[in-house]
Amino acid sequence: MPRVRAVLALVVLAAMARVAAAQPVDPYKQPAPAAPAPAPAADEPEDPYAPAPVAPAPAPVGATPDSTLTDRVAEALVARAQELLDTRVFLDAKQLAVEALVQSPKGRSAEHARAIIHAVNVQLGIPEDSPKPAPRPEPEPRPTEDVDTSPIVDPTLSSGPAVPPPEGALPRGRLAARVHGGLYAGLLGATIGAFVSEDTPAAGAVPVGIAAGVAGALALPWLADKRSWSEAEVRTIGAATVWGGVVGGLFGDIANTDVTTSRSVLVAASVGSTLAGLGGYALTRTRKLTRGDVALVDTFAGIGAVGGLTLGMVMQPAESEAYSLNSVLGIAGGVVVGLIAAPQTSTTPRRMLRVAGLATLGAGAPFLLYAAIQDSSSSADERITGLLSTGGLVVGAYLGFRFTRGMDDGLDTLDGKRKPAAVDDAPIALVGRSSAGRWALGGLGVQPLSPALAPQHGLALQLVGAAF
Repeated sequence: MPRVRAVLALVVLAAMARVAAAQPVDPYKQPAPAAPAPAPAADEPEDPYAPAPVAPAPAPVGATPDSTLTDRVAEALVARAQELLDTRVFLDAKQLAVEALVQSPKGRSAEHARAIIHAVNVQLGIPEDSPKPAPRPEPEPRPTEDVDTSPIVDPTLSSGPAVPPPEGALPRGRLAARVHGGLYAGLLGATIGAFVSEDTPAAGAVPVGIAAGVAGALALPWLADKRSWSEAEVRTIGAATVWGGVVGGLFGDIANTDVTTSRSVLVAASVGSTLAGLGGYALTRTRKLTRGDVALVDTFAGIGAVGGLTLGMVMQPAESEAYSLNSVLGIAGGVVVGLIAAPQTSTTPRRMLRVAGLATLGAGAPFLLYAAIQDSSSSADERITGLLSTGGLVVGAYLGFRFTRGMDDGLDTLDGKRKPAAVDDAPIALVGRSSAGRWALGGLGVQPLSPALAPQHGLALQLVGAAF
């Protein structure tokens, strides 16, 4: 029995020992303080190269055992992250540093972890979040005041309120209506008055024509207002009556090869003016022309009329009616060219007045020479004068268009809206060309030379500049 008791006691002790070995270790248990290093003996010399002892960092105030353990885990993670950073294993280093910040965001190793993350971001080129701007202070509410909420009207639009003309002046539309109305009615009156007296047609044509012209000048503006015609429409109808009357009168001369009378010319001019006026009115119903378009047609028709006569001087035809025929052909050609070119150009009556003036000057200058070379026994003087006059007419018109290029850009419109002017982006130079293909005289383009291009300082003068 004693042996049996001894065996049982040994079995119980062995089982208790195994249970004690299987007990878990308390992770929050503070480790026992390390034993202090033994002080060196008095007779033993101190090693000058031995590392100085590092005192452990004091625990933060109010730290609990849990926070202390977390800080130690974070420190271990940061230490390992630093080793990975040194060996250029950037992603793993950043991962450990992020885990350390998660473990202890305000611990002793937090700044070191942030430094490791920043270094990895710099190495990998990862942009870091920029700090958010501070919110703007809200403006103080302004005191309420009366504000004009009426819509703003573009002053360049014709739909805006009409500005009354100065005292005593007539609007341009009414002025054009009075001029054309007076011319057409005066022609009809002169034609009727020419039949009052058989012997002296002029005795009746002049007073009746003047009276009818005054009546027409007063009646056509009233009719234009009643029909709501614009100035461009009035000019279109008026120009048609003028050139129709000129062509009709020339045909009256062509039809009578023997003797041309004033009555035949006036009748043909009145018929031509009336028919052309009706055609001009029909044109305004189907096609809209601007004031500049009508002025361009008038200018080309006038150049054609004068050019036909000067070419007749060069041709020296056997019959004088050939001059009239040349002029009719010139007027017809000028009207056609003007109607084709008008929509593609930007012209105004002011510009066309200058073009017509230079063309007239070019055509009339050779006649000063004719007074010096006139010879009744030969026609060479007339041929030379006619040739020079035709050339001067063409050159004068070309110079007129050339010198007035860019004048009143954007004003040739139907409804009064101003078009944007062409951009003048030519470089500063004596002669410049813009990207729109316009050549013009510029200014002095002086600029200093770059020291990197020239060994000495200096200035450069721009002679020609162009933009494409």
